[in-house]
Amino acid sequence: MRFALLGTAAGLALLVLSGAFAQQPGRRAVAITVDDLPYAPGHPFSSDLSGEVAAARAVNRRLLAAFRDRKVPVTGFVIGERAQSLGPAGVEILTRWTHDGFDLGNHTWSHPDMNDLSIAQIEGEIMRGDAVIRPLMEGAGRKVAFFRFPMNETGNTKPKHDAIAEFLPSRGYASAPCTIDTSDYIFNAAYVEMLARKDVASARKLRGEYIAYSDSEIDYYARLNTQVLGYEPPEVMLLHDNRLNADVIGDLLKLFETKHYRFISLAASQSDAAYRAPSTYITKYGWMWGYRWAKERGITVDGSLEPDPPKWIAEYDKPAKR
Repeated sequence: MRFALLGTAAGLALLVLSGAFAQQPGRRAVAITVDDLPYAPGHPFSSDLSGEVAAARAVNRRLLAAFRDRKVPVTGFVIGERAQSLGPAGVEILTRWTHDGFDLGNHTWSHPDMNDLSIAQIEGEIMRGDAVIRPLMEGAGRKVAFFRFPMNETGNTKPKHDAIAEFLPSRGYASAPCTIDTSDYIFNAAYVEMLARKDVASARKLRGEYIAYSDSEIDYYARLNTQVLGYEPPEVMLLHDNRLNADVIGDLLKLFETKHYRFISLAASQSDAAYRAPSTYITKYGWMWGYRWAKERGITVDGSLEPDPPKWIAEYDKPAKR
């Protein structure tokens, strides 16, 4: 979704404020979140379950090692059906997350298109997902706290939006926002195809372009959020539990470190006033929260300034599918 540009004088003032804020080490903070646990393969699950299990274990092993080494608090959002599809290994992987001190959140049972579901169906998806993660979190002595809507579809009608907003806290959940997105699923789909073809050169090029794109997206959303709020709130980074992120997670975390971000928990980020305000904007789109805040505050922003992923990556495997 593209937006009109904010008035020039106000826009310049806020962009200057963003630059000033960005130069003050120690004030910036980010919460890292990972969606689609226990594994987002980038393709439909194959009939080779043992291969999928081995890949899922390897991906999570690398992600968790990086988070532990850098002492990054992370919340992973679980698709219940995905965990079940991996058999016993699904629970083993999720248990490793909680054993290592990381939190699990609810990402529904089957990751459906919420715009197509009734209120009752959405509540059913939440409760089935809850049944998977709650025993694991309670077994680790922690409470389940966050729910993330699949594709950030928070309710495409006011009755649906309001009903689910009321339902979540009745089950002990807060909705988990996100403010930075890198379209990593687009990169990952091409990446796993490159690896399957043993196209080493393209895979190496993609990794470099993904880090460069992530760098630009972090900066873009920092400016956007500062423009809308007048300051940069604690950011919430959205990643997915996939092969690409596992292979470059150290470089991704280093981007934030270089920009003087502190890693904080999702719960800590939500103490900021921007997140405490009720979410009132109704949309069928899965926008990042900066765009939603802009709509709620009547501030127009220019979404065309957001960079797009390189076209060659999205088009990499199209000829093979013709």
